[in-house]
Amino acid sequence: MNIKPILIAGAGPVGLTMACELVRHGIPVRIVDRNAEPTDKSKALVVWPRTLELLEKTGLVQRFLETGVPLRGLSMYESKDKRMAHVTFSDLETPYPFVLGIPQSATEALLIEHLASQGVHVERQVEVAGFKQHGTHVEVELRHADGRSEITNTHWLPACDGARSTVRHTLGVTLEGDTVAQEFAMIDCDVEGLPLYDEVVAYNTAAGLAAFFPIRENRMRAFILRERCGEDPTPCPPTLEEMQNELVARKLDHLKLSNPHWLAAFRINERHAKCYRHGRVLLAGDAAHVHSPVGGQGMNTGMQDAFNLAWKLALIEKGKMAADPFLDSYTKEREPVGADVVNKTSRARKAITLRNPLAKGLRNALMSFATSFEFVRHKIAVEASELAVRYPKSPLNREVHPGNAAWLLGHGVHPGDRAPDGHLLKDENDAHLFGLMADTRFHLLVLSGIGSWESQSAALDCVRWADSEMSELIGAHWIGFDRDQVPEATSAWWDDGGLVHKRYGAVEPTLYLVRPDGYVAFRSQPAARADLEKYLHDIGLYRPVTA
Repeated sequence: MNIKPILIAGAGPVGLTMACELVRHGIPVRIVDRNAEPTDKSKALVVWPRTLELLEKTGLVQRFLETGVPLRGLSMYESKDKRMAHVTFSDLETPYPFVLGIPQSATEALLIEHLASQGVHVERQVEVAGFKQHGTHVEVELRHADGRSEITNTHWLPACDGARSTVRHTLGVTLEGDTVAQEFAMIDCDVEGLPLYDEVVAYNTAAGLAAFFPIRENRMRAFILRERCGEDPTPCPPTLEEMQNELVARKLDHLKLSNPHWLAAFRINERHAKCYRHGRVLLAGDAAHVHSPVGGQGMNTGMQDAFNLAWKLALIEKGKMAADPFLDSYTKEREPVGADVVNKTSRARKAITLRNPLAKGLRNALMSFATSFEFVRHKIAVEASELAVRYPKSPLNREVHPGNAAWLLGHGVHPGDRAPDGHLLKDENDAHLFGLMADTRFHLLVLSGIGSWESQSAALDCVRWADSEMSELIGAHWIGFDRDQVPEATSAWWDDGGLVHKRYGAVEPTLYLVRPDGYVAFRSQPAARADLEKYLHDIGLYRPVTA
């Protein structure tokens, strides 16, 4: 099949992730960027566990782990010696129970290196100057560094060209929201005197906020909220002296800054697009949503936009799915996520930048009390890690469970939820679910349930049917509860300790169909092949052979 390259506008982390994923799915790409070089600045500093799980699919996660620094938690102080909150990530149910501290420059370098190994190179100093949409393609005008204009056609135009997206402006799409009248100053430098160097450390003092994000060893990203917002359109970067004085004003004079590497100041926009798909043009990353850096969610949210969109475009380009209405699921799934990030980071920014002394005291007291409970700390960690991102209203979701009490009470993994990991055994071999589901297909998890072997025959039929008729699109895996009842199948495993059955709520024989991006699309209990076939037919992925 001769597939035309998809043109990607923008080669930051989002565009690079989009390119890596499309190539992994067998789709050729061109990726252009207006800048002469990739960034050499630290910018976005953290990669959260959910993004690491998705990077595992690309084969890149080990390179990220070798390059970055694991951060075990977040400590919030009210003053030099008074810690009011401590959140750790060690009990998260993920292979990556930590935050990876890694500068954006390194993230981009790893993605560029990976693309180059696949024969794809970023075309620098090339930008989208305009485009026209047609029924089957987008006609794009590219402007090169020498002033030359090039006209090219692409079936799809993912716009990953940042907050000032040329593509979005050409569409006439605005980001709805506000510009915040607050000014932050930041510095990357060496810091002495912090209580911890493997966690994010924030001081919410009576005189204002000061926060520190590890980069490597004792080099940190420090930022503070300035007392006044300047009148110039572009905020003036701080000096080392200003930053040190701000710490003294907060009674944090035990902290010493030195060897500055990057100084910058910024104001915050809290805005997002209501629709991510505009015909054959698709917005992703900062082109679709911009918000406060509080929580470090921006780059990760954009990269997850790319993971969500790439597999859908790949199925369409390969002729396996019709674009409409299938591709509308991109907006329906990711727009609520982007809006939620904007709203949550806005609330967090407002909370940490309170100026009224009484309000600050109440905030600190409430934070200290709430985080004294383990379940609150755990919820904060799950939300921050992005493991809680889900698509509950996706048009791709379906479930069949006639009267299943446990599922009706909310147990198991719901369609639209992230499919959790689990440890499996087979003879002398072991595996984990994420490893089994690392390729570009859908994956059918057939859990035996805890009943007799006789009750599992219909479930086993689903595995054999998927193996024989759908193996190009679906990888099928039998997961047995009893190690003595593991059948002959392409992928058959024993659930050591029953943890996978517990997580998936599989008392009876159960089916879960997991999408290529690791989210549950369909579930049924008891397992019934007819229900699965109907679901695949209804979304357009399967056309049963009729006599």
